Amino acid sequence: MEKTDKPVDRETLYNEVWTDPVTVVAPRYGLSDVGLAKICRALAIPLPSRGYWAKVKAGRVMARAPLPKLKPPGPVPTGLVKLPPEKAAVRQAARQSAAKIRKETPPLPPPEESQPFATHPLVRAAAKRLKQRDGWPPDTLLRSAPKEVLHLAVTRDALDRALGITDALIKALIQRGFDVEVDGERGATTLKYIETGTRLEFALTEYIRRTRHEITPAEERARKRYWERSRWDNSVSFPHVPMYDYTPTGTLTIQIGRWPSRNWKDTPKTQLEKRLGEVVGGIVALAQETHAKEVEEARRKEAHRRAVERYEFLTKRRADEVERFKEVEARATDWERAMRLRAFADAVEAQAKLAGELSSEYVEWLAWTRAKADWLDPLIQVSDPILDAPEPKRPGYW
Repeated sequence: MEKTDKPVDRETLYNEVWTDPVTVVAPRYGLSDVGLAKICRALAIPLPSRGYWAKVKAGRVMARAPLPKLKPPGPVPTGLVKLPPEKAAVRQAARQSAAKIRKETPPLPPPEESQPFATHPLVRAAAKRLKQRDGWPPDTLLRSAPKEVLHLAVTRDALDRALGITDALIKALIQRGFDVEVDGERGATTLKYIETGTRLEFALTEYIRRTRHEITPAEERARKRYWERSRWDNSVSFPHVPMYDYTPTGTLTIQIGRWPSRNWKDTPKTQLEKRLGEVVGGIVALAQETHAKEVEEARRKEAHRRAVERYEFLTKRRADEVERFKEVEARATDWERAMRLRAFADAVEAQAKLAGELSSEYVEWLAWTRAKADWLDPLIQVSDPILDAPEPKRPGYW
């Protein structure tokens, strides 16, 4: 696999965005067109104006906006690294698929215009559980039970809208080959892409504005009553005063995946109901990118496993070879020592014969020495009754 880990400089990026549209250049770096445009603006790289590429396609010769110089002069690294061709192709295919789905998926009609429809069983179960009156935390105002039903975390006023968006989203995803599951043990809702088995976590949450709580006159009077009564009555409890106030905003956010991940949220101009195609296409693209990442990670793990096996094999082979060499070297040393003992015994015997002093004690010593040489010689299989016997144990006092 080709590896391009050298960041491009500012001038190179400038030439790229004036040679091809940002929508074509961005996938080369694993970015969206919006993300690449932000980087270009941060680096003072001018971008073609709206309609520039349509005029170029029509055959007009268009002038480039000059690249302004920065201080100090010279190449300015952008920090962007091009993806390998394989990854870039996967991302480009995912973006094209997302764009196609975005066009094919109609927006969710407003509640007053929508026709009655049968909700998905998981949505019905979530509605029944989350519309219960009691059992919710009093501070954040959020209703959520991810270990029991779909992972929604919204206030009561936004609940119907969140259920409608979730129902439309689930139905659209099922048509695109997804299955939806609630993992009660982990407290997570997963979207399973049946084609590849890729799983993405799903959550729909509402932003709650948190502000510092200002003590009200009633709370101040309650505190004063407590201090007055607590002097003679230990049974009174300190009045609870919240540290923060929580205000619902009605702004919903859809969060998909972990790493990589994507999210879509209401904007002042466009709510999520109007962006259903964008969300569905983005989820399909994210599932494809996540699957490619999982395949690459599996390939890297398998390569690492094989490298470890190879390392362990080579290490063990080397250790075994060292042990075998040490063993043969020790046997050769023992053989040399045995031959030295025999030569020494022969020399002593010859000297004793010349001096006429070959007594029975000499003969016994010579036999003992040669026996020890035979015991030491690895080519002769004999045992020594004393040296091969177990080491004697020291007796205990008792």
